[in-house]
Amino acid sequence: MEEENLVSVEKAKSCFGRLGWALCAYAMVIVVLQLVAVAIGGVLFAMGVNVLENAWFLWAASFIPQYLVGVPLFLLILRKMPVVEQSQTKLGGGKFWALLLMCFPVMFIGNLVGTFLSGLLSGGTAQNGVEAMVSGGNPLMLFTVVILAPLVEELVFRKQLLDRCAQYGEKTAMVFSALTFALFHMNLFQFFYAFGMGLIFAYVYLRTRRLRYPVLMHMIINFMGSVVPLWVVSNLDLDALSNLNPQNLDQEMLAAILPGLLIYLAYVVVQLVLVIAGLVIGIVMRKSLTLRPTPEELPREGRVKTVYANVGFILFVVVCVVVFSFNL
Repeated sequence: MEEENLVSVEKAKSCFGRLGWALCAYAMVIVVLQLVAVAIGGVLFAMGVNVLENAWFLWAASFIPQYLVGVPLFLLILRKMPVVEQSQTKLGGGKFWALLLMCFPVMFIGNLVGTFLSGLLSGGTAQNGVEAMVSGGNPLMLFTVVILAPLVEELVFRKQLLDRCAQYGEKTAMVFSALTFALFHMNLFQFFYAFGMGLIFAYVYLRTRRLRYPVLMHMIINFMGSVVPLWVVSNLDLDALSNLNPQNLDQEMLAAILPGLLIYLAYVVVQLVLVIAGLVIGIVMRKSLTLRPTPEELPREGRVKTVYANVGFILFVVVCVVVFSFNL
């Protein structure tokens, strides 16, 4: 038995080492190519052409490195790694919506923590790059955030990772998937809620082995976090609100600002209801969300070292943390 455990640990080290290198290559190629894009933008700016504030250029600088170069490279590195096939099961509608609702308190609390720490570490100067990215209303940017990013990120961080490492323990695999997913966002604003939602998405995938469930959840969450707030803010008359004086509030001004304020208030109420509902469901369902033992489950002693103490993963963390620091 001891010899079998030793073989399992060695296999796991090899597996997580390869995954670490794939993640490292994925992150590095994105960062390097985006730096190249910034350099090109700088050269063009010196020539009198300012593309660094052009929404389409910024979209291309994000899209091409990640989706046209990074993902194919990641898949190429993992191509020959063994995959443990598991039977697929359905996730009932009730459980799907229950698990989705559990994402809202995770997102709310994680966002508060991330925003607080970002402000604290930056002296209040940090800006949420994702908010800035979608605030322009670029249709391709919104398509990327709501449709493309969930598809690709679930393919990478759930299917590709979990299919190769879940046999070493479901808890181990879930944490690895969620942690790498959170680090990959490369900013402190998103780190905490990305980690929490990554755990939920990983659990859903492990229970069903169907990618469509976490993808759909991810799409809904991104839609609620980007398109809906953008629409809500677009209904606010910001000029009227900035010049608002309660002493000179007339019927015409009230008619201008009231519809937008009512929409905003309804949005806040709905968000609070979703957060509270998610918390209640999480408490009620906590005992039913169980993890299953696996044949090659890693022993508790030395588990962290087996999974994370490899050059590829460490370099992946370094790349992400360096970008974290620049985003503060």
